[in-house]
Amino acid sequence: MAPSKAEIEQLCSHLGTSDPSPFFDRVSPNVEWDVLDAWKQGALGTVNKVLQAPLQLKVVNVAGGGEQDWAVVELEANAVCKNGMPYPQRYAWIMRFDESGTIVQVGDYSVRAYLDSALVQKAIDTNS
Repeated sequence: MAPSKAEIEQLCSHLGTSDPSPFFDRVSPNVEWDVLDAWKQGALGTVNKVLQAPLQLKVVNVAGGGEQDWAVVELEANAVCKNGMPYPQRYAWIMRFDESGTIVQVGDYSVRAYLDSALVQKAIDTNS
């Protein structure tokens, strides 16, 4: 059984802090994130370099969890670039949990993260 909606919301709330490690500690090392690997390994750092303050994600909604192994987490980050440009980023992360509440990969289905990549590029291009 996956964590409840409230537990998933609490887990993802760590993404809005200066230490998101409690979230990533619950991700299996075998998970391949369609977008997040690049985000974790460089894109987040690159984006943070052009923002006035580090990006902080806020949970907007959680669908699934509990009796369902799969959950969709909607996140937002309202930041401002160094040049004053608003950075209203939105995310949707689709993930599966195992019976211990760890985010896992199923066969060829990796965790998917969707975001406005055009906004990322615009922020980087106009603030570099």
